[in-house]
Amino acid sequence: MNANDTPGLGCSGLPLIDRCAASLPDNPQCAPNYHFGMLLGVADLRAEQGFHVGRLRRHQRLLHGSGVVAGYPVRFDADDFELHVGPGYAIDALGRDLLLDSEQCVSLPKWWEKHAGDDEFDDIASAKDARFDLDVVVCYGSCLDQPVPAIAEPCAGSAADIAYARLCENAQLALLRHVDAPPAASPAPYHLLGRWLGLTAAATGSEGKPLPAEQWLNDSLAGVQALPAAEQAAARATLLREVSARAVADISPFAPAHAPDEADLCLTLARLREVHVWQDASGWQATIGSVELATRNSLLPTSLLQTLLLAEPPPATAAAGAVVVADGATLSGSDVKLVFSQKLAPASVQAAAFGASEYIDDEGWKTFTPAAPVYDESDPARPGVTLTLDRAPAGSRLRITVVGTGSTPLLGANLIPAGALHPGSDGRNLTTTIFRG
Repeated sequence: MNANDTPGLGCSGLPLIDRCAASLPDNPQCAPNYHFGMLLGVADLRAEQGFHVGRLRRHQRLLHGSGVVAGYPVRFDADDFELHVGPGYAIDALGRDLLLDSEQCVSLPKWWEKHAGDDEFDDIASAKDARFDLDVVVCYGSCLDQPVPAIAEPCAGSAADIAYARLCENAQLALLRHVDAPPAASPAPYHLLGRWLGLTAAATGSEGKPLPAEQWLNDSLAGVQALPAAEQAAARATLLREVSARAVADISPFAPAHAPDEADLCLTLARLREVHVWQDASGWQATIGSVELATRNSLLPTSLLQTLLLAEPPPATAAAGAVVVADGATLSGSDVKLVFSQKLAPASVQAAAFGASEYIDDEGWKTFTPAAPVYDESDPARPGVTLTLDRAPAGSRLRITVVGTGSTPLLGANLIPAGALHPGSDGRNLTTTIFRG
């Protein structure tokens, strides 16, 4: 599946050397300025073509990125040892289309016989019993098609009276030995947004210290967390706009640099783990441990992303055990009222099932010794417990803990410990904070 391993990818059967040395023009900056009586030549028509091609590629590169848009399924047929890649559409790092319009397949044993001597397999001890990992990649290709008679220049020679009327883009498949990539010298594009979402690790310099952008983000997040709770949401929204702006400012509007042979622009479609090719008395055999598609970059349709972003989140799974309802903790003098999500087992409503403490500036946390709790289920929909503290709270924060673990947890009427997620699971200690002043 390298170069000529899968023949016939969208163009006629003309010699490759004659038709694969051309490319579409790509110049989104300038378009012809047509005027009456203007003489048009090949350069003008290519400029018109290059303007639209270049704008499309720039749009795809910068707004959509590179990756697989649709298709490109990969499967291995263990009966005939063939690897199959189905039709698909992808976009490479230059914004070019990679369309494979029909399924391609290759025999792994035959492929191995052809490529066993390649430099990338120098470490294989025996070509007749080889194990390795492979990457299935797709690369951009183009070729000339539809030869037609052409007007030749006087000194062009006899072969110059034939030209090609079409230039066809295609996708070329290849199998490459998988080699772990070296650590990136700089953070990946949009790294700050990845850090914001918790999807990427912090980037450090050569001395192990956070990069300036990382330090700025750490300081900014700490500043938001230090604000009063009521101000944090607005501050996070403002910080997100700044993070997005900085991430975009780091992106170059120009096409990325690449190797002359464009091998670094190929997209990985799948990783073939534990490929084993060997020869025995019955001939060549091949197996593959697994086909991993997660190694590819996938581009989702905008409509799907919009649906995912705007969809209502799934309802939170209700805990099987009793919990304090939202805004169900109130303080009046030295009495704390807790409203629960379900009825409780009255005999479990004991002082040991509750804890209380307050935070006092310059002193720290101070605990309370509540009196015996009073249970009230006169309103079955809002059963409550009243705790009378041994003193009126003076701190800025009052923490009330409902004990759902240990040997004496608070139980619901169904005898499930408080906070238990499932009927058969252990309970959880649930802490509610009441802010004062």
